[in-house]
Amino acid sequence: MPLTDDAHTLVMACSYVGLDPKTELAPLTLKEWNTLAPKILDSSLKTPGGMLGLTAEALQEELALSLSEAQQLAALLDRGGAVGFELESLLNAGIQIVTRADSNYPQRLKEKLQASTPIVLFYVGELALAQEESVAIVGSRAVDEAGSTFTEKLADRCVRNRMAVVSGGAKGVDIVSMKTALENDGQCVGVMGDSLAKKIREREARQYIFEERLLLLTPFHPNAPFQVGNAMARNKIIYALADYAVVVASDFETGGTWAGATENLRKGYAPLFVRSDDNVPKGNRVLLNKNAAPLTTEEIESLEVDLRELFARKMPGKKPENSSLQQAGLF
Repeated sequence: MPLTDDAHTLVMACSYVGLDPKTELAPLTLKEWNTLAPKILDSSLKTPGGMLGLTAEALQEELALSLSEAQQLAALLDRGGAVGFELESLLNAGIQIVTRADSNYPQRLKEKLQASTPIVLFYVGELALAQEESVAIVGSRAVDEAGSTFTEKLADRCVRNRMAVVSGGAKGVDIVSMKTALENDGQCVGVMGDSLAKKIREREARQYIFEERLLLLTPFHPNAPFQVGNAMARNKIIYALADYAVVVASDFETGGTWAGATENLRKGYAPLFVRSDDNVPKGNRVLLNKNAAPLTTEEIESLEVDLRELFARKMPGKKPENSSLQQAGLF
């Protein structure tokens, strides 16, 4: 469906869509938009779409911006043609966009991430999968055989319990968990840190997307190359989309798995469980000492196991932090 004026404005103001890579013009950061959003709401404009067509001078006066801020914003909003052209190209490739201004934006992201909620998401597949009851399964790229076995058994149990798998699409635990679930007729959400456009060209991925069992999404441009910062930043989205999260294997004080798990422990996006079998990595053992709940292969492979009951019985004690920030509700 075509973007609303509000959504179109957010895409122009806060994404690299249609932006010449040679230009010095940069989209607004999440922090900058969160500062601007309440000013829009308190002005006569009321919504982002009200800024369309305004000059820098008018934006400066209406929103109490500095001259440089108003000029940047006006320049970003004065590129509708280039944005429209690239949006059409993305749509032809099967890539759609949802923004914080849209009613179908994944509500659980707004509820859990609050002011950290991504402004724009690019996605392929059935967006409603982002609201399914799910388990995030994460871990190192270089996972050992025991870790892979645990991952396969857990993903299979998710399917049997009619719970989707959420992961990051990287090598190792991510791919093992998603592949196992999909091959057993389950549902998956993959939160990509890079190259969404490249991923959807894979034949298997397209088949699962066609069957409405795979959703791939990213807050980064679909053609964005791999960057460590992006890979780290998408971790919170993985956890926020899940009802429960399981760390299969983590290094100690290094790597994306450790960073994501410790952030989740601080923020409480999802109850955290960590594989506690013999010979697990040091990162696992330390996370267990930080109030994560233990989970073993034996518990997962029990013939009568119900994951919801198992998780409820072993639920870690720390509850999510209640944030007073409500910026995500402001488009």
